[in-house]
Amino acid sequence: MKYLLTVSFVLFALAGSVFAQDKSAADYKNEGNEALRNKDYQKALELYEQSVANWEEGEPLEDAMLYNMATSARRIENYEKAIKYYEMTKEQGFRPDISAYYIAYSYNKLDQEEEMESFLVDAVEEFSTSKYVGHMKKMLVTYYLKKGSEPYNEASQILASAQNADPSQYDEINARANEAFSNAKPWFEKVLKYDADNASAKASLQEINNRLAQ
Repeated sequence: MKYLLTVSFVLFALAGSVFAQDKSAADYKNEGNEALRNKDYQKALELYEQSVANWEEGEPLEDAMLYNMATSARRIENYEKAIKYYEMTKEQGFRPDISAYYIAYSYNKLDQEEEMESFLVDAVEEFSTSKYVGHMKKMLVTYYLKKGSEPYNEASQILASAQNADPSQYDEINARANEAFSNAKPWFEKVLKYDADNASAKASLQEINNRLAQ
């Protein structure tokens, strides 16, 4: 009897193992959808990737599943994978504008600012009529303001040092400040390209132009 129970248990375990191995790509995808609905993004991504691993060779991957994979990756802050999957949805023409935004967003989160800028400049032109273009421009403007403020603040600090400097040093101090102001100017001009009414960029440019005109 004990032997029969043992054999039955083994057969049951083997059957369960076979059943688990018999899961289809669709099964994994559906389980991934359920995990996504439950906001278990790590599990969702793992299940979707299992679906891809079992996908029929030669068949294109489903657009919606790819987008869900990208979203899950972004939610768990795996931005490398987010970029990978959003690029795939963009290439397949599935929500290409919002995919482009999140590609740039992911580059920004990875501190890959130059890649973000280059990608966004093209995306703003490509999706000029999209409802998401404003968000793309805002990301660019934020980046340009940050880059412009660095040499601008440096110039201000250089000028402040003149208060304790010998008068013989004034020309050299002004020259260094003007160089920093010149480095800041193109960034603020880029801001106005995407946000023509940006008050901060306008004020900074006016100050720069006044200083450089002296």
